[in-house]
Amino acid sequence: MRDPKRILKKILSEGTDLTPFEQSGEPLDLLVETLREVHRIRKGREWLIEQSGIDPALPPEAFHSLLDLPEINYTEEADRNLDVVQHSIKDTRQPGDPVSIAHLNTCLRELYKDLSGLNELKKKEHAHLHLAPTMTGDLVDRATDHVKQLRLLDWRGVGYLLTGWRAQSIEKDFKALFPTATGVHPLRQHLNAVQLELAFYHRCLEVNIKWAVTGLDLFRVLRDDLLSQTIDNLSELGNGLWNLVYNGTQITSTLELAGIHFNDITTLFDSEQVPLTVV
Repeated sequence: MRDPKRILKKILSEGTDLTPFEQSGEPLDLLVETLREVHRIRKGREWLIEQSGIDPALPPEAFHSLLDLPEINYTEEADRNLDVVQHSIKDTRQPGDPVSIAHLNTCLRELYKDLSGLNELKKKEHAHLHLAPTMTGDLVDRATDHVKQLRLLDWRGVGYLLTGWRAQSIEKDFKALFPTATGVHPLRQHLNAVQLELAFYHRCLEVNIKWAVTGLDLFRVLRDDLLSQTIDNLSELGNGLWNLVYNGTQITSTLELAGIHFNDITTLFDSEQVPLTVV
């Protein structure tokens, strides 16, 4: 980089005194690249909010509620005897304490794992989701009830011979809920396929509830066929955070001078608190 000081002056807020940055002895070119990474992380956050509802900038209270999940609350390390010891984050923080980048990374890793598992299941067993275009979390149980009611009307030996009028009524209601799902109408002829697809949505509902505090709207993601892209963007965000932490070991002082603090993700995401003009 030919003139990192000139570029840094453009990136940081107007009037920033660059003297402390120069006096730090830390590589300004690496600081410039790292602040550009912060900008990419912010753009990644915007995409996730707009397309999936996920907001990685977790407020302290939202993160604290996620500590009810053991995979987020507990960390492990080996003691002197090489025995694995678990530590509870709940024991060391208050609900209003800032969320650190390390804490955010833990959440994103678990969210990525859950969504990736769903995506693998979707690829293997649900190449075409007939109900997805109009499916919502509120409709999962209603659609399941329709399937159960139809199965009860299928009398052994006579089928729907004596219950056909009731079956038609249920099918009409089901079609009104999912008018575009032409491949599964009439419902009684596609009960097994619909029941299998609904099992997938029940799993999606569990994941959606688990991560509700992040703003995730998984059914919206499925409606727009953006599950794979959401996973990719979570991965890119995680990689960006890793790069930020890795570079930060060499530019600790200048990152803090720029306003970025690893123990508080608001400094990473809030463009009003830490304005950056990336060039």
